[in-house]
Amino acid sequence: MYFERPLVRAYVDETGDRGLSSRASRYFGMVAVVVADEDDPLLRRAVAECRRRLSVPPRKPLHWTEHVKRFPRRQFVAGQLSVVPGVVLNVVLVEKAAVVQDIPDQVAFYNFVAGNLLRQVLHTADEWPGGRRDLVITFGHVRGFDHAETLAWFEKLRAQDTAEVSWELLRGKPSFVGPGQLDGLQAADQYCGMLRAALEADEYGGFEEHHLMAVRHQIRRPDGFEAIVLPETPAGYRWWLPGGF
Repeated sequence: MYFERPLVRAYVDETGDRGLSSRASRYFGMVAVVVADEDDPLLRRAVAECRRRLSVPPRKPLHWTEHVKRFPRRQFVAGQLSVVPGVVLNVVLVEKAAVVQDIPDQVAFYNFVAGNLLRQVLHTADEWPGGRRDLVITFGHVRGFDHAETLAWFEKLRAQDTAEVSWELLRGKPSFVGPGQLDGLQAADQYCGMLRAALEADEYGGFEEHHLMAVRHQIRRPDGFEAIVLPETPAGYRWWLPGGF
């Protein structure tokens, strides 16, 4: 008799742009918020509380850049999300200067990061406390981007990967939807904002890593923060510990 495995859900958003020119962002990254199916209502409740306290209009998604601009608001959101039970974060961060010579275009760049993150999340599902689980994963839709190419890239990875990546845990195809459709994607947007605030210097050359540090315990250990950066980059951030984040 076939018994269906329990489920984890992953919600993925991105930070930075996919551009590869000198005018583009220094970094491009993705954050996946992974939560057991039975704990998903707790994540939605936290997002609802953030929306309520920040007075986000009912039909608008919660956006870090629009609704969480000031430090007190950022501190509040980080505090709400940091205590959601069972949340596991997976992060892939790429410094473009470290890979630009190997990436032909923006589509390939996006797919490379998304594929690395999907593999990470599959490892998370495979090693879930209490036993391995199936995975349903949803990415935030990128306007004007053909996500059929991303799905084709995932299939290519699946065909060439060794048994160390448990692709059989992927339940259905990854989906790509607008952030307003799912609270989990709005949560992922907030985590991306925390990462970006820690990476980008303000007008005085300082960094706002406080919020990322508040949720650091949610990042999967030991390898839930994949950073493809120049060798000297970590030393430029006081929060980036020697040997890795």
